[in-house]
Amino acid sequence: MVIKILRSFAARVLDDDSTKKPHSQIEFLRDFLSKHKYIYTQDFEENLVVLKRKHLVDSFLVTNLDGSIVVSSEGNGHTEGIMGTAMLSYIKSELPDSESVLIKRNDSWFMLFPLEKKVFIVKAGSELSNIELRALSFELNSLLQTNKQTLEKKRVSQTA
Repeated sequence: MVIKILRSFAARVLDDDSTKKPHSQIEFLRDFLSKHKYIYTQDFEENLVVLKRKHLVDSFLVTNLDGSIVVSSEGNGHTEGIMGTAMLSYIKSELPDSESVLIKRNDSWFMLFPLEKKVFIVKAGSELSNIELRALSFELNSLLQTNKQTLEKKRVSQTA
């Protein structure tokens, strides 16, 4: 008798899918994105600003696994780079299958995401999902590759 009651209760609770898409939020984001054109230029620093605006983040920092800075949207961040990579390596040693680390700090979020032997450290007013962190990391990595190729071409043309 008790099992029957629990099953019927569980069925009502589990079958009730009252989750719905947040249509008003989706419409707001579509409207917001339609009004903004994110155009990349030849200037790497300007592209970093465009990327910050596009992903609605306050700042980002890319480091190698040893904590050395690859690029920073703020121009600094040595201590945050070392702290972030150390924190990520510790968490990876304890939880090897973890994808990202999100930390609430004061009124903002501090997010760590590893990709291709680099650590992407993002600060924002609200947390980003793994998909958003991955998209930002891929775009930033692509910008870094493009900038590296441009610098190589300049260096070759200057030596020739």
